[in-house]
Amino acid sequence: MIYLTVSNPLTTSEPMNIVMTGATSGIGLAAALRLIAGPDSHLIAGARAPAKAPAEIATKARVLPLDLARLQSVRDFAAALANDPPIDVLILNAGLQTRHQQVSADGFEMTFAVNHLAHYLLARLLVPQMANGGRIILTSSGTHDPDLKTGMPPPLHADAGKLAHPKSDPDRDTKAGVAGRRAYSTSKLCNVMTARSLATHLAGDRPDIMLAAFDPGFTPGTGLARDYPGPLNLIFRHVMPLVMRGERTSTPENSGRLLADLASKPDYQSTRGGYFAVRGKQLVETPPSKLARDATVAERLWTDSAAMVGLG
Repeated sequence: MIYLTVSNPLTTSEPMNIVMTGATSGIGLAAALRLIAGPDSHLIAGARAPAKAPAEIATKARVLPLDLARLQSVRDFAAALANDPPIDVLILNAGLQTRHQQVSADGFEMTFAVNHLAHYLLARLLVPQMANGGRIILTSSGTHDPDLKTGMPPPLHADAGKLAHPKSDPDRDTKAGVAGRRAYSTSKLCNVMTARSLATHLAGDRPDIMLAAFDPGFTPGTGLARDYPGPLNLIFRHVMPLVMRGERTSTPENSGRLLADLASKPDYQSTRGGYFAVRGKQLVETPPSKLARDATVAERLWTDSAAMVGLG
């Protein structure tokens, strides 16, 4: 979790306050460093292991604890921000991908809990603190869309009950590796749906808030495959980048730059639930998957997720 104060590109005479998850490594770190590059920047960072925050962040930040695998930790962090200035940008970027499905502290499948439920809860809790014209961005992935043929097992559904408790799904994957990768792609589908649903739910009371989902492209070097066994990890990090060339392949630095642009440039302020994908050196607004655009399924995910995190 990251809270930043930087020069606001929308109103250059005022600071811009940013709250961010996943800013201690990979794409998030690259984006955060760009956002705090100004001379007037001030950073408050939260991390699961604050003592291990990289020097680039630790030397410019007050680090606070945030464990996305524990919903109470999410609530505690949101409460800690209660007296802070209004939030101009909320970037929900952190994510994990596991080789074997695990269970969170709250009893939910770990990937679903961290990548979706924790960010859903954090967004819901912090919306009241969003500044006028604030922005909320959720990092998704092209793996959510079967038409892109990313090589990852695509989502089969967005049923929160089955995703949170895979053993209740009669059609669940029997191979642990496949189940873990599909859990990741499905959590990224949930991120897209959350951005779109949040835009719908805020259209009445907070139509001023910009909402977007961000697809960073295939970006080896982010640590996402750190749970993979040695040979597979090496293939993911060093071989796949040579094979998967093209506009959908990126680097943490390039995708971080474009995420920072999405968070700060006036061009994107009018977005309400749009999906932006890294395509080479550009950020392109494109339709997400067919399932991601199903409003009925998205509303069911919203309602079921609210019950799981205790929002009713």
